[in-house]
Amino acid sequence: MPTFKRPFGFQPLERQLAQRQAEQRANPVPQGRYFDHPTAKYLFVLVLIITVVLHVAALVVFGVLGFH
Repeated sequence: MPTFKRPFGFQPLERQLAQRQAEQRANPVPQGRYFDHPTAKYLFVLVLIITVVLHVAALVVFGVLGFH
């Protein structure tokens, strides 16, 4: 059975995870910044606004129709 050679620079998974964790500890995310991707931020805000508007509209409709 042939043995497969590992690509140059290949590290075991545990070592890769440890290296990634060390890099994250060395470069923490600044306070108040949770979205690295602007599109994700805009999408989150859009969905939040749509949800609030639909809930207010449903409250008005149910209030007019008299549903409790």
